[in-house]
Amino acid sequence: MKTQRRPPLDHISGMRALLSGWIVLGHYCSFPPQEGVFTLLLGRGYVAVQGFIILSGFITHYAYHDARYDAWPAVLRFYAKRFGAILGSYYLFYALTAAWRVCFDWDGVVAHADSMLLSLVLCQAWLTGVPGRVSVPGGDDNYPNVPAWTLSTLAFSWLLFPLLQSWLRAASGATRLGWLPPLLLCLLLVLAPVPLRLLLHGGMGWATYGCAYHWPPFRVPDFAFGMCVAEALVRTRWGEALGRRAPRLFGRLADAIVPLFLLLVGVAHWPGEDGSWPNRAWSRLNFEPIWLTAAAPLFGLFLFASSCGDGGAFAGALRHPALSSLGELGFQVYLSHYLIMWAFLKLETAAPSLDILAGANASAAPALPPPPPPPPPPETADLAALFSLPPSGKGRFGHISYMMASLLCTYAVAGVVRSNVDEPLRLWLRRRLQASGPPEPAAWRGGGPPPPAAASLPA
Repeated sequence: MKTQRRPPLDHISGMRALLSGWIVLGHYCSFPPQEGVFTLLLGRGYVAVQGFIILSGFITHYAYHDARYDAWPAVLRFYAKRFGAILGSYYLFYALTAAWRVCFDWDGVVAHADSMLLSLVLCQAWLTGVPGRVSVPGGDDNYPNVPAWTLSTLAFSWLLFPLLQSWLRAASGATRLGWLPPLLLCLLLVLAPVPLRLLLHGGMGWATYGCAYHWPPFRVPDFAFGMCVAEALVRTRWGEALGRRAPRLFGRLADAIVPLFLLLVGVAHWPGEDGSWPNRAWSRLNFEPIWLTAAAPLFGLFLFASSCGDGGAFAGALRHPALSSLGELGFQVYLSHYLIMWAFLKLETAAPSLDILAGANASAAPALPPPPPPPPPPETADLAALFSLPPSGKGRFGHISYMMASLLCTYAVAGVVRSNVDEPLRLWLRRRLQASGPPEPAAWRGGGPPPPAAASLPA
């Protein structure tokens, strides 16, 4: 079968960079979130997580659209390529965070031994579906590496991908608009459950919220919706047509979606029960939980429009080499940032004691001086106040210098791990697959580099 040439999606890596940065900065913010210009946007990191899941379905189906999984060898080869691209970093940071937990949180290790064990086989997210178990999103229930639950959730969708692709191909038929019914079905399955739950029960408990956020079967429609958007892009071939007839039409649409997205996600909110800024339970009060899934139409429309014609000005910015390079590190940044954050929080906590000890060693007095009184609360810096970050006293860190050091260290470690763990493993796996038999049907005909190996955080 002749494989049709499709244009490369050069803006995907830049999109991953923004989504991963959104999640990381959100984890640096305080809980509960404090009132500020950008804190609502950063506090809604679950919107970015949904974006990653949709993006994973989109780029996986776009890349492997012409592959056929009619026999087990082809299916196993896909699994080897898909999971082989993530397991190096996943197990490296599993080991490091497990060692950290054993040293500093042994009681938590004992209490969450089931999550520790299930994490070894990427199944920790299934615990949120166990009756009677309460998983608090944003908490440390996902042991040992908190953010790795997203990979556990995505792993189920990746396992189902060959079946989902066969279903989508059969449901779409041979017509150019055959993708529309499955896309509408997936969008209905994404959007309907949470509002129905809220309307019928008037809110969510933590168990239900955690299930809607983490549980792998619940997030399959998001993944399938991304696949449908990719199917629409390939079937309609509007990207090529608009390149000749109206190259800016869909690009302008994509640019219009960005401020609308920021307005809805970063400004609109429901106040807390007393009418003030939301409290600790704000993410499940009133109709706030709809943002677990409500951004799907905006993500899908942006992915489609930004992949047609010139893609628009915002997609052009996403293609900048700086953003593309950071996007290539998104997976490693996501897995490593919690561990590095913990390390710098420990360092910041120990800093006053180290200063006292240094002063004592430098002093000729035989006895240690009494500990100094606690310093007054630091004044709020303008930039920190906007993001509810230190030194406002509202973030996880006490001072912005430790936060910035943690952020820079995270990206540096991510670059080292990608170059020395993931890339060698990927190349070794490719050689093994090439030597094991005939090549799989071509998955990429983009005329440029293949799509990122880990197109999702993976939120």
